[in-house]
Amino acid sequence: MSDIIFTTKSKDNIEIRLTRAQWKHIAYRHPEMRGRLKDIKEAIINPTARRTHSKDIIKLYKFLKDKKKYIMVAVKTLNHEGFVITAYQTLRIQKEKPYVNETNNI
Repeated sequence: MSDIIFTTKSKDNIEIRLTRAQWKHIAYRHPEMRGRLKDIKEAIINPTARRTHSKDIIKLYKFLKDKKKYIMVAVKTLNHEGFVITAYQTLRIQKEKPYVNETNNI
């Protein structure tokens, strides 16, 4: 059995995967996400909004009409590859925060 549930490309052409371990985390911590694998994939492929969380983490949002909420998918990226960290439902899209690189004291 494969440890990868799916792999897909984001709008930024980054290959993103969802592993069984992360899916177990999501389903346990956010039970409202059970049965929402298709929505997670759709948020990656065609997000309603995209926010930079840090140097290597992006948050992708997709509006769920049936729930009148957004699904947020957090993705860690490195060298044009990435993996889903978590996903959950939320009422709002997080405001864009300026990213500060602590190693660069400018």
